Amino acid sequence: MVAATVNYVAPWSRRNSLYIAPADQLTTTQYDPEIVQVANGRGRADLTLDVAGFQLLSHASAVTDFTDPAQLDGAYVAESLALVRRMTGAGEVVFLNWMARDSSPRRSHSLPPAPDVHVDLHSAVIARRYARAHAKSALPDPAAYRRALYTSLWRTFSPAPQDWPLALCDYRSVSDDEGVPNFLFRVSALPDVSPDRDDLPGGLLPDEVDERLLDAAGAESAASVFAWRPGHRWFYFPSMQPDEAVLIKLHDTDRSVAWRAPHTSFGDPEAIGAHPRRSVELRSVAYFY
Repeated sequence: MVAATVNYVAPWSRRNSLYIAPADQLTTTQYDPEIVQVANGRGRADLTLDVAGFQLLSHASAVTDFTDPAQLDGAYVAESLALVRRMTGAGEVVFLNWMARDSSPRRSHSLPPAPDVHVDLHSAVIARRYARAHAKSALPDPAAYRRALYTSLWRTFSPAPQDWPLALCDYRSVSDDEGVPNFLFRVSALPDVSPDRDDLPGGLLPDEVDERLLDAAGAESAASVFAWRPGHRWFYFPSMQPDEAVLIKLHDTDRSVAWRAPHTSFGDPEAIGAHPRRSVELRSVAYFY
């Protein structure tokens, strides 16, 4: 166990929004940090995709330079989609995007580590909408799938140990009604926005965000951010190597299994001589027939 401080959303947070600009981001969400115990997940047989919502994988990549966008767009996308398909048993896997992160203050084209306890999709309505849209453009028979699964394949490529590792919350410790929307805006430059503005709706349950609400807010999408609850169980995989990756569920339309896993970064107090964390996460949607 390590004692880690993680940023839960504050009950008094009035404007939950994330602005992403090239190489930087701004959040107006107000946090209520909590110290939680994060357990070493290595060797835990129960930490699987359909049970906990995430799984540690052994996978050696053919990419030689993870800072090269051409290699990420080419070899890494291809091998990652094949890995997700093999691990999930999906019929088709469609690439959505990749994102690089760097905890170093001298980063140039990467975002900093994620600052809060979140899941990248908030609403089942939005998940189904996006699944239909991607199926229409990418699947030979867009209406034939019965299930859609959004995942993030997370990999660090800086030397171990890393200063800001990834912490994952066991799905079994999170209620389905947890999570409030955090609206996403992609901008060319970070705005000057007050966290005290209350022009975004708040207090919505996970399945109450739909496309009309997004359009009204002018947002691209909405993630979920989570308030602290005492039963949350946290895990991490210390000193991750480049030939390892974590597959995380963002949203599964099959609610009979784990369908999401909240996650965040944290400053590891026990990582002596830690290196800045450099990582890449690749998002995709898998379709089952």
